[in-house]
Amino acid sequence: MKYNMSLPISPTLTNNLKKDYNEILDFLIKKGYGFKAIPDTRKAKNKTGEAYSIAYPIQGILKYHGFVGNPNERIAYFPSISLNNGCGYTVTYLKFDNNFKEDLAYLDGQQVLDNKLVRIKLGLDYIRDFSGINTKALLISRNFLGSDDLSDRGKGLGTSASGSSALAIAACSIIYNNDPNYINNYRLISIFSRFLSGSGTRSATGGFSLWLSHPTIKPLDCYAIRLDREKDSSFLEDISILTIPIKSDLKTNEAHEIATKSKFFPSWLKQRKNLIIEFIEAIDNHDLNKIGELAEYDTLCLHSVAMTAPHKQKIIAWAPETLKIMQKIKELQESGYNVYYSIDTGPSVVLLSRKNEKNNIIKEIKSINLNCNIFEGNIGGPCKILDPNSPEAKKLENDINKVL
Repeated sequence: MKYNMSLPISPTLTNNLKKDYNEILDFLIKKGYGFKAIPDTRKAKNKTGEAYSIAYPIQGILKYHGFVGNPNERIAYFPSISLNNGCGYTVTYLKFDNNFKEDLAYLDGQQVLDNKLVRIKLGLDYIRDFSGINTKALLISRNFLGSDDLSDRGKGLGTSASGSSALAIAACSIIYNNDPNYINNYRLISIFSRFLSGSGTRSATGGFSLWLSHPTIKPLDCYAIRLDREKDSSFLEDISILTIPIKSDLKTNEAHEIATKSKFFPSWLKQRKNLIIEFIEAIDNHDLNKIGELAEYDTLCLHSVAMTAPHKQKIIAWAPETLKIMQKIKELQESGYNVYYSIDTGPSVVLLSRKNEKNNIIKEIKSINLNCNIFEGNIGGPCKILDPNSPEAKKLENDINKVL
């Protein structure tokens, strides 16, 4: 596919971003990371079938905005890093059936229509084109947060990412007959995820993940890898995630469209390579403070870019509650707490801390009387296939019975 290279950045910066990408790859190789190849055979083994899956939403650490060229390809300007937020999860049922005349989708009990359905169809179409099938699909999915109270969901919680990776691995399971060479190939799952949600690349791989991208990258080279390894497991287990949902009508695609128009956008791109290397070193050193500092810094970068778009297009995503939480976290840091905030596209706030400080931090946040719920969790793993009789799969039983 040919890409529109009339980019809002200079040719020099475009070339430098590719150079930065290659230097990041070299750094990862020196650190002992491997890069799995896509299976040689793409042809589907099945054209029909069904599968259940589960995936975790993401929370950005080193974030991103904007797509290069054809937005349906979901190619980002630069690499990004996130963690999988175990405070919530998405459960998905997918069925390919020759009797279906069109793709249908249901999310949280409601039929998906209009632009959201177009987005899902595009993701399914890519998977079908890749594997050589044309079977239509039924998608039924629900997002859960904490004790399954969906009324508490806010904006900026990364559920589009978990939805896309749950769909991707379910589709892969069906069309490749649950072959481990395919469903355990997270490069492939990550690529499948990307066509529904860019951040779905990272939700697919789990833990702390890096989405590799640059303006002229080939689509099959644009995927995510997991950065934490077995030696880091105890470090991850000691990290507590606190999610504070705050509602908003903001649409993420609006932010992607306007971000590149900010005069600060090129400056944000230029510093990414060094920040990624700093993050990888922080994982190696089990340095939560450094990870938290990077998350806060890039939160401010992301929102600065959105707020400095042309006057009538600028986006101010924060709510009064967001600012109160940010100020409270600053006070707690000055008091010696190891706690940091991360805010994606929206007003909702996610906090990173050590488990032994979690309860005191919750108490301090509640003291400012925000009328917001706080959900506790850990870092989540990759997307995976569910047994149809598992407790998570059973949560879709009523939704499925209403449709089938």
